[in-house]
Amino acid sequence: MEVKLSHGKGNHIGFDCFNCNKKALNDEKKVKEFLIEISDAIEMKRLCKPVVISHKHEKKTESGITGFVIISESHISIHTYPEKGEAFIDVFSCKEFNETKAKNKIQEFFSPKKIEKLINFRGKGKFNLEKLSIPIKGKTNAKTIPELITGMDSIGFQASHLSKAGKIIKKMQSEKAVIFLSFTSNMVSSGLRELFAFMLKHKMVNAVITTVGSIEEDLMKTHKPFLLGSFEANDLDLHKKGINRIGNIFVPTERYKWLEKQLQPFFKEMYFLQKKKSRLLSSREIIFELGKKIKDENSILFWATKNNIPVFCPAITDGAFGLNLYTFKQQNKTFGIDVTADMQELADLVLTAEKTA
Repeated sequence: MEVKLSHGKGNHIGFDCFNCNKKALNDEKKVKEFLIEISDAIEMKRLCKPVVISHKHEKKTESGITGFVIISESHISIHTYPEKGEAFIDVFSCKEFNETKAKNKIQEFFSPKKIEKLINFRGKGKFNLEKLSIPIKGKTNAKTIPELITGMDSIGFQASHLSKAGKIIKKMQSEKAVIFLSFTSNMVSSGLRELFAFMLKHKMVNAVITTVGSIEEDLMKTHKPFLLGSFEANDLDLHKKGINRIGNIFVPTERYKWLEKQLQPFFKEMYFLQKKKSRLLSSREIIFELGKKIKDENSILFWATKNNIPVFCPAITDGAFGLNLYTFKQQNKTFGIDVTADMQELADLVLTAEKTA
């Protein structure tokens, strides 16, 4: 398919990369491999071996690695600033190439958190769209779930993002990063709750950071499930019937009454533990102890406690959980939770990790 009124003499793209993997930026061998693989990925013919030179500047922040490779179509160059976590890559070609494939190689080698592209189309006239894009198509011969997800990069819409996410997760695991799983309570309101529990069961993550709604709703679902409703339901009518709405998910008020009956005696036990330890418990400790009470294997808290995966909740006094805390404290004035205690544990987890994800 030829498209008029565009370029036809090639692409010139500068990739400005920020918050990169500093170790990779300071590795001559890795930079050389990058120049080889990016030229292969965008189907360019190399006319020489990549040249890579380390440069030591009087200012350490200005030191880095410069590399380039001559291709029959022009050149590819890179300069890195390891101390700053920055890399600047120039792909200059007299023929059209797929910029997405080039960007994917940059992501694979240097893991930048931000990429800014400077694009210049050389010449005017026609260009071949097929050469610049991946054809949209579904995968019909996948035999495993990983194969199916990998093949989604060519489906389009959000499916392509799912394929990219799968590659990122695979990279996290292969590089043995300390993995944090973070989600909001509305995801636990939905059936993703069981998916998160599965991930914790199989120790796919090292820590969880979430809101208190996730804690209370995970506990409530060990009693009875939430129900599928409608986005268009009338909230006033639902209230009269004792039903609460989260999007198109219905939660009968009875579930909250049950929650209160579970939490009040639990807080009493935590108050006793507080006195025994002669200190306030942290939010993470409270959640860990709550997980001990759960027998439901579809529960996030059940597997977090069983596998000793810490669950951090910065705002534990929010939601129905917080209201129950307030009610309990009216009769037990010296009961409390140290909401800052988790900071040390969380900091240790991050700072002792070689990589986090």
